[in-house]
Amino acid sequence: MDFAHLATDTDGEFSSASVTLLEGLMNAAMLERGNCILGLSGGSTPRPVYEALGKSQEIDWQHVWLFLVDERYVSLEEDESNTKLIQETLLTNAALPSMQFKHPADLPLEKWQQEYEKTLADLLKGKWPDIVILGMGEDGHIASLFPPVSERGMGPELTVRTTTDRFAVHDRISVTLPVLTNACSKIFLLRGKEKKKIWEEMLADDADERRWPAKAILASGNVTVVTQW
Repeated sequence: MDFAHLATDTDGEFSSASVTLLEGLMNAAMLERGNCILGLSGGSTPRPVYEALGKSQEIDWQHVWLFLVDERYVSLEEDESNTKLIQETLLTNAALPSMQFKHPADLPLEKWQQEYEKTLADLLKGKWPDIVILGMGEDGHIASLFPPVSERGMGPELTVRTTTDRFAVHDRISVTLPVLTNACSKIFLLRGKEKKKIWEEMLADDADERRWPAKAILASGNVTVVTQW
């Protein structure tokens, strides 16, 4: 499993290396295709990256479209909401038209995933994202695809409802593996000793992508891993 590795030592280096990488990939996508579709993960690790990215003067935000690779089933006003995270960080400074941030609507649970499926289908229009940003949980999950990844998590639909008992918010929505593996560029942002431990365990383990969904991403190519161990 080949991937590019950008190792950093400090918080500042981690953010700056990630932003520089994203600027290059986003501008390349806009130059080639006229716009850039970028998938975003939640969590604490990408927060400073999103804050710095939103301040970038190197990106024409009028040609960028954002979507969430996963969301928790909470009010969009709650701190656990990935939508709120993006609004408080990247969108605080980026001049992105509001219609170009596609996220799950605040709907009853039974309609939640169905509506986001339609939203993503309309955004992608049969294509795939230009870039997705991913992390990895201490159980090996990416997005909200929790091991063992279900049949629905393998596609062919764009999204899937998932549940977990390991974290405070049980009900989630996630894009499926094909959305991630078919993205032109995949970026993992990993920080801390626990993430290093789980990443190295994944690389050394013979189990497949049902146990380690990140393996499917690595096998698909064009992966860069930014670390601060």
